[in-house]
Amino acid sequence: MSAALPRVLFRTRRGLCPACGTPLELDDDVPEVTCRFCGSLAVLERRLRKVEPQVEGAPLRLYLDAAAAEAGGTSASVPWVRSKGYRQSDVERTVCPGCGDALEWKDDAERVDCPSCGSDCRLERRLWAPLPDPDRTIPRRRGPDERPAQEDDDDDPRTEQLVFRFVGEADPGRRVALALRFEEWAFVNATAARLLPSLLRVACESGPALQVPIADLVGKLLCEGSAELRNATLRAIEPFVFERAVPPTLVFALGLGDGTGLKVLLDAAELAHRRGDDDTATTALLAVNWIFQRNVGHHGVMGEILLHRMLYLSGPALAFALLLARRRVTGTGFHYPAETLLSFIDEAAVERPSLVPELARCFYVGLPKDETECRKRMAFFATLRSREAREAALREFLLPPEEAPDALYRDLSALLPPLAADPALAPAAELALRRIVDVPRAIPACIHELVAERGRSLPHEVQRAYLRVVPDTPHLSWEGLPYWVPEREPPLSPDLQALLDRWNEDLGRAVEAVEAARATFRESRESIAGLQVPLFDVG
Repeated sequence: MSAALPRVLFRTRRGLCPACGTPLELDDDVPEVTCRFCGSLAVLERRLRKVEPQVEGAPLRLYLDAAAAEAGGTSASVPWVRSKGYRQSDVERTVCPGCGDALEWKDDAERVDCPSCGSDCRLERRLWAPLPDPDRTIPRRRGPDERPAQEDDDDDPRTEQLVFRFVGEADPGRRVALALRFEEWAFVNATAARLLPSLLRVACESGPALQVPIADLVGKLLCEGSAELRNATLRAIEPFVFERAVPPTLVFALGLGDGTGLKVLLDAAELAHRRGDDDTATTALLAVNWIFQRNVGHHGVMGEILLHRMLYLSGPALAFALLLARRRVTGTGFHYPAETLLSFIDEAAVERPSLVPELARCFYVGLPKDETECRKRMAFFATLRSREAREAALREFLLPPEEAPDALYRDLSALLPPLAADPALAPAAELALRRIVDVPRAIPACIHELVAERGRSLPHEVQRAYLRVVPDTPHLSWEGLPYWVPEREPPLSPDLQALLDRWNEDLGRAVEAVEAARATFRESRESIAGLQVPLFDVG
């Protein structure tokens, strides 16, 4: 356990002594606390993180029972529960998070003290959206003269009749002909979104000839421009993307939407990997890649979501998240702000240290434009708590501007030497100190004074940098300086390296699967050229 944990990990403000069960106050930013009752030392291991970011306008998520899904359940049999929309709900039964005893809530109380152990318990309010009525997802036969019901905005008789004919058609050729009608934008509407589960079930039980046109309808519904259509489509498709039989074309179709589909795809990728199906996992990440390419406005929040989840992602999803941080996927130039990366390294250093060497390669930072920006960086540096984050900041973030008042350079040069005395930070601090020599257009006066004061006791790299600019200085000499030895980047852990090595192979198979399905669909389309199937019964 690190001795310096990020502040965000200490938001519970309560806990129980593991020795005697007495409630502990966790008001200090320290990883250990002494019980005031029995004197036992407790180490804080359960930590809270920031709330996961959310794309604005995204519908409430459904979360499946993962154990049942992994056992092979379908969307019709796997239990689903609503997730983390913290608003308001009826609480039927709650238990104390400390001792597990049942708690009773009165009226609209926000908190209650556990009568058994005294823990201060807070009510987590959740917004539960009603589950869709399954009867409304089953298409009905409609007549050619019917008009939309005025009270329903998702009642288009022609669209419902098309879905009805398609779902019930037994002849394969006529069914493909009906599926082609979904290419018409007149059928891309709220009725199609309401009846989408019936179409998705057909897609999961059929071949590419039907999967592709239904996937294309999903894409049209997602990118039509209506938030209502988008959200209805996401709610309809979410249970299906977790099924073992989900076609790659349906998973990939989610990439035609915006960032509101990101969490569904990440969850699908993670579950598929746990099942041993990395091809499906990679297909989901292909869709994520497509979302990034098409939705620049959602880049920031999508990047935050991926970073937030990186502490527990695995398999292809972790590989994608790391490659995104290194700007090696999407082709959009997306990169994380340095402050975001440094704050995350503060967390990763404690919770998943194997990520830190890779995250340290992900910075994309220029020089501060002026003194104000540089001082903001210095203030941010002071908030970092882990050695790993401070080291990364010294290497990549705490840079001097080319021009600034001498007072700024003095403050920087005063900050860095004490850090260079720390063996863990010395290489990075020496690099940062050398930059005060290299970067400014003219060597600051404070550096001349520092060289005159400390001379050959300065780090070797600082001496070399100064001698290159002031070769006739009486305070330094090339004589006796050791040969320059380049720093080597630390290698990835074997597990992370294996993930990245597999990525391209898995990516190729996922692309081939989608392309093969579309090739089969094109053959089926050509085989029924000219076949017309009436929407309504004739005669």
